[in-house]
Amino acid sequence: MNPGKSSHRPLSDTTRLGLIGLGTVGGGVAEILAKHQDLIVARSGASMEIVRAAVRDVDRVREGAAHHVRLTTKIEDIVSAPDVDIVVELMGGVDAAYKHIRRALENGKPVVTANKAVLAQHGPELYAIAAAHGVDVYFEAAVAGGIPIIRTMREGLAADRITAVRGILNGTTNFVLGLMGEGQSYGEALAEAQRRGYAESDPTIDVNGRDAADKLTILAHLAYGVEVRPQDFPVVGIESLTPEVLRDAHDLGFAVKLLGIAKRVGSSRAMRLDLRVHPTFVPLEHQLASVPGAQNAISVVSDALGQTLYQGPGAGGMPTGSAVVSDLIEAARSLRLGVSGRVKASRKAAMALVDPADARACFYLRFLVDDKPGVLAAITRILADHKISLETVLQRSRCKIDGDVPLLLVTHETTQGAVDAAIQEVKKLRTVRNGHHHVPIMEVM
Repeated sequence: MNPGKSSHRPLSDTTRLGLIGLGTVGGGVAEILAKHQDLIVARSGASMEIVRAAVRDVDRVREGAAHHVRLTTKIEDIVSAPDVDIVVELMGGVDAAYKHIRRALENGKPVVTANKAVLAQHGPELYAIAAAHGVDVYFEAAVAGGIPIIRTMREGLAADRITAVRGILNGTTNFVLGLMGEGQSYGEALAEAQRRGYAESDPTIDVNGRDAADKLTILAHLAYGVEVRPQDFPVVGIESLTPEVLRDAHDLGFAVKLLGIAKRVGSSRAMRLDLRVHPTFVPLEHQLASVPGAQNAISVVSDALGQTLYQGPGAGGMPTGSAVVSDLIEAARSLRLGVSGRVKASRKAAMALVDPADARACFYLRFLVDDKPGVLAAITRILADHKISLETVLQRSRCKIDGDVPLLLVTHETTQGAVDAAIQEVKKLRTVRNGHHHVPIMEVM
């Protein structure tokens, strides 16, 4: 961290907060501030008070500590107010949130945010604006809720070179896949996740992988200094998975998880970064395979420490609120000391991204085929033409579907491009039905 003089410091023993948004997370922040004020004073050197919160509807009834917060509908009453020391952005979205965060930073106010989407699109730019105005952006709550992964990567692993980051970054999909592994359909499992409050009424950004991609973008910037956006790398969700794929995984010794993966590949002279989000077969012996329910977990492989795992609740008002308040304590300390420089506004790293077609892995393949001689030979011939060799072949003769049988294959390491090309040829065979699946297998490092 490069200390620099902050342009803004509190003038009293109370750190004054302005919230943009007072929903689930904002309510959690208000509860924690009300209940843990003694700890906050001891750890930050000052008490904390929510001066006001900007909301859309001031007449909506709010429960608990949030009920007592002074409300406004004007964002300017937060980002430009002289009686607000720290701005807490909890509104979500990208464009409006970006505008308000930028305005607060330009006014010399540090910002605490839980908004992974705005950081995935504009993070490096906002860090640079913060540095130019002598303040910081704090975002522990933006990735994995209550798990302190941002501090771990920024501080705990600051002296280590990170080889790979692989994480279950979305609790909704982890919960859904867990139920599918027990035999429920995708629709049934998603409906249960919504009933329990683990999935929104519109779960699109969770199940299509976009939420995980936003978080992976932030982690990749911290780990490798790269300035990328989610649209720069492959993102595949869980919508096309079936209970049969989950059952196959278990029978073959794997669990299925939606993983965000960032890893260095290649030699030191030609190092590249492999970034992707997709369903993954995780070996049952690996710690990520046993992460239950709606929890998040991040596995970090580094040169000095080897593999370390960080696991816990990844969403919810109180876990995410706890991460926000943790950032508030750090922000208040920095204000009182008059220092900044928490997040370096890095230049674009020289490390290029791996072309998706060149990404290497072992793969699980599933085809529905005619139950007749010669089918397996025809498929393996196509795979061999694309230099794909097989480790496991399993034909489920007892699981016939209208006379057809599932054919399961596990390949040795190959490229995504070779698998895609081979599948296109296999699908042209008259003996192969619609509905194939292919899933990469996570390597154990």
